[in-house]
Parts: sequence; C-alpha cells; structure tokens
Amino acid sequence: MKKLALLIAAAAMLTGCQGPENSLVRLAAHDSFVMSDELIAQFESETGYELEILRLGDTGSLTNQLILTRNAPVADAFFGIDNTFYGRAEAEGIFDSAPAAIDYSDVCFNYDMGWFDSEGITPPRSWRELTDEEYRGLTVVTNPNFSSPGLAFLASTHAGFDTPADVFAYWRDLRDNEVKVAGSWEDAYFSDFTRYGGDRPIVLSYASSPSAEVNEDGTPGSRALLEECFRQTEFAGVIAGSTNQPGASALVQFLLREDFQRSVPEAMFVYPAVPGIDVPEAWARFATPATSTIGETLDIDANREQWLTDWSDIFG
Repeated sequence: MKKLALLIAAAAMLTGCQGPENSLVRLAAHDSFVMSDELIAQFESETGYELEILRLGDTGSLTNQLILTRNAPVADAFFGIDNTFYGRAEAEGIFDSAPAAIDYSDVCFNYDMGWFDSEGITPPRSWRELTDEEYRGLTVVTNPNFSSPGLAFLASTHAGFDTPADVFAYWRDLRDNEVKVAGSWEDAYFSDFTRYGGDRPIVLSYASSPSAEVNEDGTPGSRALLEECFRQTEFAGVIAGSTNQPGASALVQFLLREDFQRSVPEAMFVYPAVPGIDVPEAWARFATPATSTIGETLDIDANREQWLTDWSDIFG
C-alpha cells in the first residue's frame, strides 16, 4: 500500500508539472502593439503558453476582422479595441467577458516645432484653427472608418460644436483647406509628418507623442495641442468562442501586471491604465496629458454609422 501511495503521489507531481493542454495562445492586436522579446519570454516561461501575435491593421481594421471571424475566431485574446469601437465589438458578441483597460492616451494634434520656426509661421493653438488660411495644406488626419484616432477626432468635433450643421461646416472648411486624409495613424505619422520626411507639419496623433520627438540636445521637437482632446482607452480581453480561453485569460492578466504596464510608455507612447505605475521622467516634460478633454459622454456606438456616412459625404 505504501508503494502504491508513492506511485500515485509521483504521478500527481508529474501531472502538476505538465504544461497546459493547449499551449498556443494567439493575440490579435493592432499594428502599433509592442511587447518586447523579454516580456514575451517571461510570459511564456511563467505560464507555459507559447504566444503568437497577429497584427490586423489599425483599431478599426482589428475590430472589423474580429467581427467578420466571430464564428471561427482567428485569435484567443485581443488587444487594442478602444472606447471608440468598444460598443460595436460588444454588440457583435466579440467579448467572452468584460475586457480590461490596459492603457490610455489623449488624441490631440501635434506640430513640428522646427518646421514652424524655419517657416516663420505661428503654430495653431487649437484644432479649431486648422481651417484658417495660414494652415492650408499643412494638416494630415486619419480616416475615421479605419482609424481610432480619426474616429476620436470625429467625436471631438461633435462634442465641440452645438449642432450637426456646425460640425459639417467645420469638416467642409477643413476639407477645403486641403487637409490630407491618411488610412492609418502609422501612415499619417511616419509618412506624412514632416518629422519623418513628409510634407505635413501638423498631424493627428497623441498627447504622449512628443516624448518620442526629443532632439539630441534635449529640446522638444514637437508639441501637442492639449485643449479639447479625446481620451482614448485601449482594452484587452478574451475572445468569445476561442480555442484557448484559459491561455487568453492568462495573457490578459499578464498585460495588467507591473512588468508589462511599466513598458507601455516607451514601447507604445501611451499611459499605463493601472494606477501607481511610474512613467519615464521625460514624460513629465514632454508627454503631459491633455489639459482638457471632451466627448466622454457621447454615445459613439449609437451615432457611429451616421457620423461616418456624413463624413464620407464630405470627403468622398
């Protein structure tokens, strides 16, 4: 009996040491998601899961792909659906359970300080001034049909004006002032923005973006317009009907841990959503949050389709 008990105990120990039955966990994320090799290795070592990251474009494209594949999910977990697309994803049954807030940032316009200095032009003080003649052909925004910053700014205009007619008039004026519409934030920032060789010194981006534009001498290279911004929160969660929900849940919990949360400012230029996480010292100088935000009370999900139809009518 003693020998049998020892064999049973040994078998139990061996079973406890085995990895998860389904060892692969797939994460669907937008193209701006960054997780270092060290953090991936840490997650895999601590949990026994192997992580595969699928990049599905901007936030709108990510959301659309998850909706289109909801009957046969392409991933187990997601990262990057934000509060502008949250309602749509929830209505389509993408979430297995309530997602967790991972990071946030404020959608604001940024401008290239060196460009304005060299041209002798006074930079704008607000997005409301981007329709002025002196800023003709200087601004790039992103398409709200595919880009979460674009949709966030579309929401900002609806929050910032009293009537839809005022919103339409602003967008028409912006169009007539030769604004460029890029398909994604990456295209707008890294192709069109003058800091990266483009011809647009004003770009729709984030309050935190200037932290990446510090010159070699320690002076700021860009600045954000910090009034009337839209606070964007990004979520991660388990995808309903996925093949590895335990692995997805473990991954979401890992993204909430201090090690990952500390990485998000420098990796993705956003603020950690978990309270009490220290951010880099440079952020206190170059990446301060917005001084005012608008649009928090808008029902984006109820108005999205009409807003996008109206926007497309103006921009084609």
